[in-house]
Amino acid sequence: MTTSEPIDIHAHYKKGDKQTSGTVGHLDAGQDQVLKEVWIKLLAHFENTKDTPIKVEKSLVKNSGLAKAGISTSDTEAVEKWYTDNTDEVKEIKNQLVCDKLYLDGNRDIIVPSTFKPLFGDSADTRTFSNAFWQATMRFHSPDSYVLKFVRASGWDTDKAFARIRSSIERRIAQEIDRLMWEGDTTQHNGVTQNGMCLHVGNDRLGSPVFIVTVRQNSPKLRSEANAEKLAAYALEKAAQLSRKYGEEALIVYDFAGFKLENVDLGFTKLIVTTLQELYPLTFTATLLFVNSWLFSGFWRAIRGWLDPAIAQRTVVVKDVQTLENFVDRSQIPVEMGGQNKYEYSYVYPTKEGNAKMFDTEGRQAAEAEFAAAVSAFVEQTKSWIDGSGPATHDAKLRSQAAAAFDTASANLDPFIRAQFYDERV
Repeated sequence: MTTSEPIDIHAHYKKGDKQTSGTVGHLDAGQDQVLKEVWIKLLAHFENTKDTPIKVEKSLVKNSGLAKAGISTSDTEAVEKWYTDNTDEVKEIKNQLVCDKLYLDGNRDIIVPSTFKPLFGDSADTRTFSNAFWQATMRFHSPDSYVLKFVRASGWDTDKAFARIRSSIERRIAQEIDRLMWEGDTTQHNGVTQNGMCLHVGNDRLGSPVFIVTVRQNSPKLRSEANAEKLAAYALEKAAQLSRKYGEEALIVYDFAGFKLENVDLGFTKLIVTTLQELYPLTFTATLLFVNSWLFSGFWRAIRGWLDPAIAQRTVVVKDVQTLENFVDRSQIPVEMGGQNKYEYSYVYPTKEGNAKMFDTEGRQAAEAEFAAAVSAFVEQTKSWIDGSGPATHDAKLRSQAAAAFDTASANLDPFIRAQFYDERV
């Protein structure tokens, strides 16, 4: 059996090269065979589940006031009445979402279309496994890259990899991750967007984007548990999607400077860890814990047991800026962390103009048709590759071409099915 080797994350950064072993274009014969076996299981599962869609049971989007009341944002009269009746509630910091703040400030624009339409004609309340799978792979240049993340994290065990992919897609469906990205910032907690708790600030020494989580900005008392779960899902999915143009990986840094007892939130932390492991294996090249708080040692003892081996060996405790520089050039490190980057955060609210393509019905139909054709072509080439009926080099070339078409179609469809991120507005 092909097995994964321990990763020396320090060595990779010191050499300045990304790990390529076990990735697309860098598979040995044994690894290639494991990938085939996982695809055999996936294709069979697509077929077996095509007529049994999975229910959306734990939507992270439907906890907003309007959604709970069953009110569409296009029904201006009902929206106005709801806000009139619930003004005091939405003014409370703990409850206020971005859409609430916009409305209270007099911005009555519909930022995203009021009717959410899942891909490939799925209903609003269910998704087929295969449709959700293909949408999840859109953030990769090749569907193989998505599959290989789970394969590598599973130690090249075919059954474990397939089980993890299946569980991941089912969770994405249950939580309605596709709709969460459709709504974008509008259903996020306004206070969190204002303080910039999780930001993309520069790139690391491997060229991957750096996401800094300022832990002292986390205040459980100022947001609900539902908004915390939604934040974790949205922030990680956003980071994963933004990493697409940087080689499909990112570096995450948790800044514990000024960390106090009031910032301790083990439930939220465990939620982030489990989400990372279940939905985004090996998406982050490393997780750095930038520490100068005496509270950290107890916090670390509590959470380190939650980390699976793939994440644990990529997690590094960093106690000074000199060590941080092994991963990120000082010019990219924020001044407040001892670096030279004078980045200043000021939240910019979403606009209808920024999401213009989401309102273009004909454009979406064309982009979705292109994507559907690219998926079909990739599936057919994958079946030929599995069958081995043609010359191996010929099959590999055709499959590579199909992956390239999938990549282009994914990029074309993307702005029609999700709202702009803050990072794309500034």
